[in-house]
Amino acid sequence: FNRDSANIMGCRLGIDVGGTFTDLLLFNDTTGAINIYKTPSTPEDQSVGILIGIQNLIAENALNIGDIDSLLHGTTISTNIVLEEKGARVGLLVTENFEQVLHLARSQTPGPLAGWMIMMKPDPLADLEHTIGIKERIDAHGEVVQSMDEDHARESIMALLDADVESLTVSLLHSYANPVHEKRLKALIGELDADIPISLSSEILPEFREYERTLVTVMNAYVGPSMRRYLSNFEEKLSAINFAPHVNIVRSDGGLMSVQRASESPVHTMLSGPAGGVSGAALFSSLAGHPDALGF
Repeated sequence: FNRDSANIMGCRLGIDVGGTFTDLLLFNDTTGAINIYKTPSTPEDQSVGILIGIQNLIAENALNIGDIDSLLHGTTISTNIVLEEKGARVGLLVTENFEQVLHLARSQTPGPLAGWMIMMKPDPLADLEHTIGIKERIDAHGEVVQSMDEDHARESIMALLDADVESLTVSLLHSYANPVHEKRLKALIGELDADIPISLSSEILPEFREYERTLVTVMNAYVGPSMRRYLSNFEEKLSAINFAPHVNIVRSDGGLMSVQRASESPVHTMLSGPAGGVSGAALFSSLAGHPDALGF
């Protein structure tokens, strides 16, 4: 690596937070110089380790903070929240008679013979006691079969709010074809509690297959509050040192999104670290003239 930081202007900073170390890589768009820095991660608040890394990287390479105009950040926070079961208490609103959607899943069990007897099925991220069916129905063509009972919907929302849920998920049958009832429920929730986070399946994953759509949307609600706190702390710490680059968060598909979008759809940051690694490995193998390669 070229560690000569002379005349560095217009730089991109990549940050990847791991369980043990936080890695920073500074790329000079003009000279092609690459500077790397590694610092211990701070699991209690990963933005602390990032801030330390940025300040030390700048000092070590005699940079001006304004030289860095772009920041790309891959994070494992949402993944760790799920693995460590430290997410929010989620309330789930579904179409009436589909309250068991997360429990039924794909109705597949290991086999043959007694394989199903030893299967350890993971607990859903939204408890059944915090799952309520809404009186409404839309068919697969997006036609309203049964209008939504708004009085019952308000009662259901209040029941979840009274149960002290911290985040709400709305995943109604066939909302990918017509989200009108989901959007109306979002408006009703906003009238009753303007501050509670809301995840709509028609916004998070507008695709058919009720289980997958509900699961992903519930997962978004589960990690949402913690991710929003983290991203807010992250931006505050950057602002505190007058560091104002264009910030992008790495997506699970290897792409990028804004901090605002990551706050709204944090589920799309899960496994962003490995996804970024795959994207990088693919790029470098291509540049090296090896279109067929394996990344480890």
